[in-house]
Amino acid sequence: MNTQTALLPHKHVRFSESIIALAGFIRNTLVEPRTIDELWSDITRPSTPWPAKPSFIHLILAVDVLFAIHQIETAPGGRIRRVAQPDPGDE
Repeated sequence: MNTQTALLPHKHVRFSESIIALAGFIRNTLVEPRTIDELWSDITRPSTPWPAKPSFIHLILAVDVLFAIHQIETAPGGRIRRVAQPDPGDE
């Protein structure tokens, strides 16, 4: 399977197996700065509510998507964290 067919859900890729869906799940679980290894442990843990078991490559691609759309940033210690969203009342 190539990256283009895995990026978005369609008739051959379930939503839970798509990179976009995994990126959203990662963003929601990233409540504190984490390393890639810590994220991998979090999403592959048996108690994780995510229905599909992603590959490590899909994890990296999902993190790349989050960086590309400015939803996460680097943090000290080789970690990544969510970008602080502006408060809607501050505009």
